[in-house]
Amino acid sequence: MRKEGIEEFLRSAAALLGKFEAHREAAAGLAQVAESSRQPFNLAVVGRMKAGKSTLINGLIGRSLAISDVEEATATLNWICYGSGEQTRNFVVHWKDGRSEPFPLSNLSEWTGKAPEVLARVRETLFLRMFSDSPRLKEIQIVDTPGTGSAVEEHEVAREFLNPETIEKSISEGGKSDAIIYVVPPVGREQDEETLQVFSGSRLPNSGPYNSVAVLHKWDSLGGEDPKAHAGDKARRLLDQLKGVVADVIPVSGPLALAARTAPEEFFGELLSVIHVDHQAVERALVMPERWTKDSARQAVRAKHSMPWPSFKLLVRLCLKEELSTPESARQRCLEESGILELESFLQERFFSQASIIKQCQLLTRAAFILEPTLRKMDEAARKENHNADSGKRAAELLKDRDASLSCWLMDQAVAHQSRAESLWAAAVDTDRQWQSHRNALERLQMDLRISRDLDDRTDLFPVDDREIIRSICNHLASLRRRGDFGQGRLISLREVENLIGNYRGRENQSRNRDKPLLSHVVSRLEEIYGILQNNL
Repeated sequence: MRKEGIEEFLRSAAALLGKFEAHREAAAGLAQVAESSRQPFNLAVVGRMKAGKSTLINGLIGRSLAISDVEEATATLNWICYGSGEQTRNFVVHWKDGRSEPFPLSNLSEWTGKAPEVLARVRETLFLRMFSDSPRLKEIQIVDTPGTGSAVEEHEVAREFLNPETIEKSISEGGKSDAIIYVVPPVGREQDEETLQVFSGSRLPNSGPYNSVAVLHKWDSLGGEDPKAHAGDKARRLLDQLKGVVADVIPVSGPLALAARTAPEEFFGELLSVIHVDHQAVERALVMPERWTKDSARQAVRAKHSMPWPSFKLLVRLCLKEELSTPESARQRCLEESGILELESFLQERFFSQASIIKQCQLLTRAAFILEPTLRKMDEAARKENHNADSGKRAAELLKDRDASLSCWLMDQAVAHQSRAESLWAAAVDTDRQWQSHRNALERLQMDLRISRDLDDRTDLFPVDDREIIRSICNHLASLRRRGDFGQGRLISLREVENLIGNYRGRENQSRNRDKPLLSHVVSRLEEIYGILQNNL
C-alpha cells in the first residue's frame, strides 16, 4: 500500500465526483481525507469531564501546556504539536471563519471555563494549536478534547469530533485521529459502566483494540493501604468489560508523572528534608492538608510544585516507605510509580511502532465511509436516469405521428437522461475499479494489525526473535511512498529474508487451517520486502 497512491486516487476521485452536483459534498469529504494523509499520526485523548485528560497529556509531554485544574477547563479542541523557540511561547487560534491568529500562552485562560465571554469565543473557534519541544511530538500530534458529558453545550464538540456521522464534514480540522486514549476516572463500577457506554457510542470509526487504550486515571485518589494495587485490580475488571473495544486498561497518575518531569530540584530536595526529621509527625500531618501546612517548612515544599493532595500524600509515603535519600531517586520513583512509563511503553509498542499501518487503516476506512455509499447512490441515480431515458424514448415513439414537436422534445430529454446515465456509470465504474485495489490494501493492513496482536501471544507461530522484524516490515510497507524510497535503509539482508520466507512457508504447510491465513500473509509480506530489496541492489 503506497501512501502516494491513495492520496492521488482520493484527489482524482474527488475531482471526478465534484462534477456531479449531488455528490459534491462527498467530493469535499474525499479531498479532506486526502489532505489528512499528509498529517502526522494523531492521538486523541477523550473522556468524561474532569477525568484529568489535560493533566495526563502534560505528564506525557513533560510540560504544563494543556490547561488543567480549572472547572471544565478544556472548552475547545486543542492540537498539541511539535515546535521550538518562540513558537512554544504562543498558541494559534483557528477561527471558524477561516482565520488563524497567534496569542501568547498567557491568554489561554480566555478560552477556558464557562463564563459568557469564554463561551462566545468558543462558539467562534474551530480549534487551538499549541506547541511543545517534546521529542515525542516530532512524529505525532496529540488532540486534547473537551470532556464528554459536560454541562456546557459547547463542550459537546468532542462528540462532533468523534461521531462517525459527522466525520466527513469537519474539513478544516486537518484530519481525524488515528488512535485514542480514553481516560476513565477511578469511580464506582456502576459509574464506570455508564462512562464506558458513553465511550462506546462515540468511538472513532472502526476503532478497536488495534488503536484504542483506556487509562484508569488519578488512581492515587483511591486511598487505602495500597491504592496502586487497588487500581490494578480495577483496571483488570474494566479490561474484561472492554474486550474487543480497547487493547488494555493502564492505571496512570498524571499528577505524579507531571511532578516527576517538571517539578524543580528543590521540590524533591526540600521534601526529603522535612519528611525525614520526624516520621510520626509527618504521618500525623498527612491526615489532611490543613495539618501539613501548619508547619512553615512543609508549607514551603507544597508551594514549590502544585499537585493534588492525594498525589502529594502518596509521594510522601512512597519516599518514607522506601527511605529515599536523594532528589534524583525520589524523582525517579515518582515517575515509576505514576504508571506513565507503562503507558508510554504500550503506546510505543502498540501504536507508534506501527503508526503507518494504523494511519493507513484509518485513512482507507474514512475513504470507504464516504466512497462506498456514494458509489451506490451513483449506481441508483444512473439506473433512474436510464429508466427515464427508456420511458422517454417509448413516449416519443408513441407520439411520433400525433405530435411531432412533443415527440422530438421527449426524445431530446431521453437522450439527455441517457447521457447523464452513461456519465454516472462511467464515473462510478472507473472510481470503483480503482478503489478495489485500495480496498484490498485495507484488508491486508487489517491482517497486519491482526498479526501484530498475535505476535506476542502466539509463540508457537512466531518465535521471539522474529517479532520485531515482522512488525517493522509490515509498518515499513505501509509507509513507503514509492519502492525507490527504500534506498539503502534496509531492514534486514536478502539472505535473512530468504531464510524467513522458507521458514514461514514450512510453518504454513504444517499448520492447522485456522492458522494458515496468518502465516500465508506473513509469507506474502516477506516476499514483498524481498522484491523491494532486490530492486534496490
